[in-house]
Order: sequence, then structure tokens, then C-alpha cells
Amino acid sequence: MAQPREQDRQATAKRSRSAKPGAARSASSGQFLRVHADDDVTEVLVSKVRYGRIVNKSRVLGKVIAGYADAAAKAKRTGKAYVITYVVTPDGRAQAMAEAPAERPPEGSLDAAVARARARGATKVAEILKGPDMLTARDFGPLIGASHETVNTKRKRHEILGLEGATRGVKYPRWQVTDTGLPLPGLPKLFEILGEQPWTVFRFLKTPHAELGGKTALDVLKTGRVDTVVAVAENQAAGAFS
Repeated sequence: MAQPREQDRQATAKRSRSAKPGAARSASSGQFLRVHADDDVTEVLVSKVRYGRIVNKSRVLGKVIAGYADAAAKAKRTGKAYVITYVVTPDGRAQAMAEAPAERPPEGSLDAAVARARARGATKVAEILKGPDMLTARDFGPLIGASHETVNTKRKRHEILGLEGATRGVKYPRWQVTDTGLPLPGLPKLFEILGEQPWTVFRFLKTPHAELGGKTALDVLKTGRVDTVVAVAENQAAGAFS
């Protein structure tokens, strides 16, 4: 007779093989994938962009979901976190290359400090993106007289600022729209100076600067003093910005 633990593994494997992701329904905030396991159904919300990337890859998704389910079961059984490493090929296939318990760095070590700092950073990003000033492309577009497709295009051109976290998709700060209904002036130049990372530009805009009389770059840009702000960005990019 199979031991209870072996029966659980067999049941998990059976459910994993029968789970088939498929399109379910759409929502204004994204698309849903419906995962079936016999009569049990669950829905997973993904962004429209990510939905388009995975909708025809049900076999790959099934393997990833099965891998996650097995790792989650092991983590619960052992009380340890598990790490799964996947290699994704250019044709969209995903292969699990490794699975192992996550090693917890010793308390007080540099790795532990870095891990705690990253966790705090991720929490702060999530809090910012949940703020009332953070809008979806569909909600932000009317503020500048543009469709949500145009908003996305302008973001890629660095004409507007779009911020992305781990799970909430791209959000657009309402405060980057001027009183005349135009995007904040000077953004493309700031991206050119400070780099391609939107969060770096966000930090620069929201930080008070001594060179600006203690005002934020955002406040000064809204007065039209683009050259003044650009000069501060150039100075900080040369070594003062950290």
C-alpha cells in the first residue's frame, strides 16, 4: 500500500497533468487565464501585454504551473523556501534547469543586508504604485488627450513617465501633466541624461535639490524652467546623484 505522502505526490502529479491553461474572459485591467483541473477552475489575471505573449503556450504554462505546485508542496512540507531556475528559449519554451532549497544567508552578513534592502525597496515600490495619483494608461490618456495606445507609445519615447512594479503593470503619475494638459516638459532630455530607468527619473523629479532652492525638479519643471533642471541633472549624473 502506498504511503500517504506517496499518494499525495501521485495526486499532485495527476492534477498537474490535467491542468490546462486557457483564455477565459477579458477585463479593462487585463486578461484572465483560466486553469482547469478536472472540475476545479481558477482564474489568473495578467496584463494584456503579457497575455498576448503566453496565450498560445499552454503546454509551457502547464509545465511551469506544475513545477510551482511541486515546489510549493515541498516548501510547505519542509518549512524551507525553494528556488526554481527556468531557461526560456527564443521560441518561448521554458525548461526547469534546477530546483533547490533557498539558502538563507547568515544574519549580519552582507548578503542578508542586501536581501533585506531589496525587500524594503519592493515594498516601497508597491506602496507608490498603489497611490491615488498612479493611473493606468486608459485613465491617464484623457488627461493629455491621447488614447491608451498613444500613451504607451509616448512612454517608450520617454515623452511621459511610466512606472512598473512586480505585479501591477505600468502606472502613470497624474502629477506629470501640466495645468495646460500637456506632458511634463523636458522628460526626454532627463531620460537621456539620467539613463533609461524610469524609477531613476522618478526619484530625481521627486527629490528636493539644493541647486533649485530646496524645490523638487518636478515643481521647477512645471514653471517651465527646463534648462535649469537639465543643468542640475547633468551635474548629478556626473557624480553627485546617488
